[in-house]
Amino acid sequence: MFPITALYAALCGLLILALAFNVVRYRFGRGVSLGDGGDVLINRAVRAHGNAVEYVPLALILIGLLEGNNGNAWALHLYGLLLVLGRLAHAWGMLKPGSEVNTFRKLGIIATWLVLLAASVHLLVIVGLY
Repeated sequence: MFPITALYAALCGLLILALAFNVVRYRFGRGVSLGDGGDVLINRAVRAHGNAVEYVPLALILIGLLEGNNGNAWALHLYGLLLVLGRLAHAWGMLKPGSEVNTFRKLGIIATWLVLLAASVHLLVIVGLY
């Protein structure tokens, strides 16, 4: 059931787990128990993880609702792939030392917002046809 959504949920789950591991790695390495301890690298790691956790669930819910309402499989794969690649780009841009807003972060933001916009409109069109 929902094999397309399951594929991208699994990939996003692995990405979020990797980002969480990165936070723990930095915290253990710098002896910080909670928060970022004022460390810029820990803050970047926390925000890279947090940002993925903030955006990925809604995107996956939209993709899942589209799949459950017989959305086009090619569109679902496009949304899922764009979501995964966008989240990877954003995380890479967030974790890249010495850079603020950079091309990877921008591409990640744009890709994620495009998925949210396109999947939302797509779902409104499908639901509106009933």
